[in-house]
Amino acid sequence: MVYGQEKEARTGRRSTTLRAASAECSGVRLRVVLSECKIAPMDFALFLKISPQRLTNWFSRGIPHSQLDRIAGLLSVNAQWLETGAGEKFPATSEE
Repeated sequence: MVYGQEKEARTGRRSTTLRAASAECSGVRLRVVLSECKIAPMDFALFLKISPQRLTNWFSRGIPHSQLDRIAGLLSVNAQWLETGAGEKFPATSEE
């Protein structure tokens, strides 16, 4: 049994280690995009009308699936990239 799965089997819930490994994706990428755009996390939380603590939770646990498209649209990034890291960071634009 892999470390962490044993704890899950005993307690019936995922360990912090497993959760952090799977959520590392979108939360870390969100923090990077905000930094690249020079947007303070506090300002972004106020703009979204969420608490700064909730945004901090997204950084560590990942963006809730129900919010991914909205956040990707606001930041003009590819939702698939924001969620999984796969694909291009920015959506393809059509050339005329």
